[in-house]
Amino acid sequence: MILVQLVILLAAAQQGSSTSGLWQEAKAALDHGQFAEARRLLSEAVRVNPNDPALWFHLGISCSQLDQVDDAIHAFEKAHTLAPGKADVDFNLGLLYWRQGDVGKAKEAYRSGLALEPAEPSALQNYALLLIKTGESGKAIAPLLLLKNIPQLALASRVSLIECYLKTNDRPKVELETDELLQSGLAPPEQQTELAAILIQANQPEIAEKLLRHSLAADRNQAKAYAALGVILMNRKRYEESAKSLEAAVQLEPKSEEFAMAFSESLLLWNRPTTLLLFLKSIEPAFGNSPEYQYKLALAYYRVQEFSNAVATLEQLLKTNPRRQDQIYYILGNSYFTMGNFERSEGSFRKAIELNPKEPDYYENLATLLRKEGPSHLDDAILQLKRASEFDPSSPRLGLQLGLCYESEGALKEAAASIERSIAAEPGLVPAHVALARIYFRLGRRQDGLKEKTAIAALEQKKQQERIDPKHASGEAITDDRVQ
Repeated sequence: MILVQLVILLAAAQQGSSTSGLWQEAKAALDHGQFAEARRLLSEAVRVNPNDPALWFHLGISCSQLDQVDDAIHAFEKAHTLAPGKADVDFNLGLLYWRQGDVGKAKEAYRSGLALEPAEPSALQNYALLLIKTGESGKAIAPLLLLKNIPQLALASRVSLIECYLKTNDRPKVELETDELLQSGLAPPEQQTELAAILIQANQPEIAEKLLRHSLAADRNQAKAYAALGVILMNRKRYEESAKSLEAAVQLEPKSEEFAMAFSESLLLWNRPTTLLLFLKSIEPAFGNSPEYQYKLALAYYRVQEFSNAVATLEQLLKTNPRRQDQIYYILGNSYFTMGNFERSEGSFRKAIELNPKEPDYYENLATLLRKEGPSHLDDAILQLKRASEFDPSSPRLGLQLGLCYESEGALKEAAASIERSIAAEPGLVPAHVALARIYFRLGRRQDGLKEKTAIAALEQKKQQERIDPKHASGEAITDDRVQ
C-alpha cells in the first residue's frame, strides 16, 4: 500500500512539473503575441492536467486571438465548469457567443459576469451595445448610466444613452442628458453636430436646435451645422433665420449643391424671389445643369413674373425626365394661364392631374381656368371642384370657387350657401366676402350685402395696418403660385 501511494505522489509531482514548464513557455508566447505557439503548448498542458481552470482559460484566450471561435468557446466553457465564479470567463464567453451569433447565450454570460463584477467597464460597454443591437434599448440604459461617469468612456456612453432614451420615447430624459452633456464640456463641436443629426432623425428638432446653436457658438466654421440649423428653422417657418443660416453654409462650402438648393428653398419660402434669382444666376456655372437648379430657377422666374422664361425653363427641364413632373406641369399651367394661353394652360393642368390625381390644387386651378373660358365650361369646372373636395372637403378656397361657378350659372342661392360655408371655415378670406356681398345684392338681400361690405372694410383696414407695421412689412411683393 505504501509503495502504491509513493508511485501516485511521484506521478503527481511529475505532472505538476510538466504543466508548470508548459505554462511558463505558453505565458512567454502569449506575452510576445505568439498565439499559435501558445495554443500548442496550452493544448498539451490541458491534456496532461485537464482539471486546471487557468490552463483552459488561457487556451481560450489563445484560440480567441486566432479567431478559432468554437475552440475558444469550448476552452472557456471548461474553465467555467472547473471555476464557475470567475467573471472574466463569463465576459469572454459573452463576447464569443455574440461573435458566433448566439445572442441569447451572450446576454446570459454577460449577466452572470456582471453579477460578480458589476462595475467592469468593458463588459458593461459590450453588454449595453449588445442590448442596443438587439433592440433592447430600455435595458441598455442601466449599464450606460454606470458607464457615463467613467472618464474615458463618458462621451460615447452619454451619446448612446441619449439614443436609448430616444428609442424609448423618453423626451424629458433626452433633454436632461443633452443638457448634462453640453454642461460637461466633453463633446467637441463636431460631436455636438453629429448628435444633433441623430436628434433630427428622431424628430426632436427643438433639442437639435439647442445643440447646433451651442456647437456653432464654439466653432462657426461648420457648414453642416449651419445647414442643419437652417433646415430646422425652415421647417418651423422661421424663414428669415433659416435663410441666414443656410447662406452661411453656402459661404463655407460653395461647392455643395445640397446647401445651395436648401438656401434657394428658404428664399422661396421667405418670399424673396428677386434675391433668389440673383443667387441662382451667380451659381449657374457650378449647378446650371442640375434638374433641381432648373426647377428652382423656373420658380424664381415665375415669382418675379417672368412667365415666358419660367415656361422655357420648365419645358426644357421636362426633356430630362425629372422627378415631380406633376408640379412642373402645374406651374406651367399657371404660367400659361397668366400669359393668356388658355389651351396650353388647360393641357398642363390636366397632365398634372393625370400624374397626381390626389392633389386638390390642380383641380381647383383647372376649374378656375374653365370658368374663365366661359359658360360652356362651367359644368366641367364644377365637376373638377367636386373632385378636389373629395381630397380636401373642408377647404374654404374650394367652396369659394364652387360658389363662383354656381354664380356664373345663375344658381345664386347655391352660390351663397357654398361661399357662406367658406367664410365660416376661414372668416378672413376677403375674396369670399367680396363675392358673397355681390351675390347678396343680386338676390335682393341688401342688408346682408351691406354687412359683408362692412366686413370687407374691416379686413382691408387690418391688412393695411399689417403692411404699415414693420414687424409684418415685406421687402418684396407676394406672388402666389395659385391662379388668382
